[in-house]
Amino acid sequence: MDNNIILLALTLVVLISYVFDLGAKHVRIPSVVLLIGSGILIRIGMDSVGWEIPLVGNLLPVIGTMGLILIVLEGALDLSLTRDKMGIMGRAVASAAIGLAITGFLAACVFHYGLGAEWRMAWLSAVPVAVISSAVAIPAARNLSPKFREFVVYESSISDILGVLLFYALLDGKGGFGFTALFSIGNIIVSTAVGVIFAVALYWLINRIEAHVRFVPMIAGIAMLYAGGKLMGLAPLILVMVMGLILNNTFLLRRIPMFERMHDPEFNVELDAFKHLTAEATFIVRTFFFVLLGYQTLLSDLVSFEVWLYAGLLLICCFLPRPLLVRSFGGGKSLEPLVWFAPRGLITILLFLTIPESQKIANLPGGTLMLLVLMSALLLTVGVLRYGDGKIIEQAEAMPSQAKAAAKPERVESEPTPEATESQDKPAGKEA
Repeated sequence: MDNNIILLALTLVVLISYVFDLGAKHVRIPSVVLLIGSGILIRIGMDSVGWEIPLVGNLLPVIGTMGLILIVLEGALDLSLTRDKMGIMGRAVASAAIGLAITGFLAACVFHYGLGAEWRMAWLSAVPVAVISSAVAIPAARNLSPKFREFVVYESSISDILGVLLFYALLDGKGGFGFTALFSIGNIIVSTAVGVIFAVALYWLINRIEAHVRFVPMIAGIAMLYAGGKLMGLAPLILVMVMGLILNNTFLLRRIPMFERMHDPEFNVELDAFKHLTAEATFIVRTFFFVLLGYQTLLSDLVSFEVWLYAGLLLICCFLPRPLLVRSFGGGKSLEPLVWFAPRGLITILLFLTIPESQKIANLPGGTLMLLVLMSALLLTVGVLRYGDGKIIEQAEAMPSQAKAAAKPERVESEPTPEATESQDKPAGKEA
C-alpha cells in the first residue's frame, strides 16, 4: 500500500473521530459507538479491495494499555480531594467494589453452569466482564450534571483498578480467597506509597523544568512507571491515579513547608498545559483503539444464536445489580441516569486478551465479548439521550449547594473548601 494512502487514512480517522466527538455533545450518542462502527465499515471496505491492516492483534493490547493509562490519569487530574468530596468518593468506591463482586459472581455462574468451565477459569473470564470501562463511561459522562459526572469518574476508575487487581491476583495467585484478598490489599498499600513518591517527583519537575519539550517525556515516564509496576507485581493503575490526584490537589503537599517553598507561582498554568496535553493524547490513543477494535470484528461472528444468548446473559449480569447499587451509593434522589452508566469496553477487551490460551474457556462463542461491548454501549446511549444536558429529574435537589454553584454546561470551575483557599489557587478544571 502506498505510504501517502496510509498517511491519508490515519489523518482521516483522526479528523472523523474529532467530528464524532463534537457531534456527541449535540446528539448525545457516545463517540465510542461511532468509532467501533467506523472500524467495522473500514474492515468491510478493505476486504472488498483485498487490503488488510497488519499486526492488529499485536497493536490492540499496546494501544489499549496506553489508552487506559491516559484515561485514568486524565480522570484523576480532574478530581478534587476536598472535604466535601469525601462522601461521593467513598460511595463510588463502595459501588465499584460491590458491583465488581456481584457482577463477577453472576458472570462466573454463566461460564460455569452454561459452558462447563471450572470455577477458577470461570472467575478469570468473569472479572473482565464485571469491570466498568472508564474509557467509555468518562467521555460519555460529560453530558451529566457535575454531581453525577464526578460519581461516574470515581466509580469507573476505581472499578478499573479493582478489576485489574483481582484479575492478576486470580491469574498469578496460588492460594485461596483469603490469600488473594490479603495480597491485593498489600498491593494497594505499597502501590499508593510508591505513587505518592513519584507524584512528588513529578511535582518538582513541573516546578523546575523549563525546557520547551517537557510534558511528553513526563507522560512517557508515567507509562514506564506503569510497565515497571506491572513487572514488579504492583498495582500500576493505583500509581497513575495517585499521581494524578496529588498533582491536582497540591494544597495537600504544600501544608509541608518544604513543598511550599518548592511551589512556583506559575505551577497552575503549567499543570493546565499538562492536562490539555493528556487530553489530546487520550483522544488520539482512544480513537485508534476503538477503530482497530471495530476493524478486528467480523460481522459473521455476531450472527450466531449462541453469541446473542451468552452476550445477553452477560449483559443481564452487568446491569441487574445496577438499580440497587445506585440507590444505595449514588446519593441524591434522581439516580436513574447512573443505572445506564456501566459500559464495558477497553479494559474488558484488554483483560480478555491477557488470559493465557490454556486458561481460556474454549467453547465461549467468538464475538460474544464484542457484542457485549456494543450492547452495553447502546444502553449507555439510551441513558445519555434520556438524561443528558439538563434532562435529569430533580437534579437541583440531588446536588449539594457547592455543586449547584459550580454547574456549567461546558467547563466547570473547581472551588476549594475554605481551608484550602489560603493554601492553593485552584486552576480551572475541565470536564471529567
